[in-house]
Amino acid sequence: MDKFLVVVECAIEFKEKFLFIKRPKGVHAEGLLSFPGGKVESEDGKNNNDILLQAVKREVFEEVGLNLVDPIHFLTSSYFIDSHDVKVLDVIFHCEIKNSTLEITPSRREVPEYYWLTVSEVLSHQDAPVWLKHYISLIH
Repeated sequence: MDKFLVVVECAIEFKEKFLFIKRPKGVHAEGLLSFPGGKVESEDGKNNNDILLQAVKREVFEEVGLNLVDPIHFLTSSYFIDSHDVKVLDVIFHCEIKNSTLEITPSRREVPEYYWLTVSEVLSHQDAPVWLKHYISLIH
């Protein structure tokens, strides 16, 4: 029986731009752009709430300090084997910011840089991997 690490990410959109982080050194896809997110943890399922939504809210807050209060919608999911041979189930969400307070406070340990980019800017960005471009194309 295969076991998977479950990861959540959130495409955060505000005024036709998306929030991207640069992956830190020493992790899978280091130096590439990604949406904020991370591993689902057992604490995310407490109170029998939606574990994936709780995880994405927690991870976004931990990585960029953003407390998402706007609706978060499932976008897609994918499977890959990371650079450490771990089987990963990656669940992607989308949140358009309308009511959340837009103050970004990046985690020094997890987010060396962050960017607000338009769709065309990310599609032409040298550090945007093909899978990220695919996820953006599903939104617009």
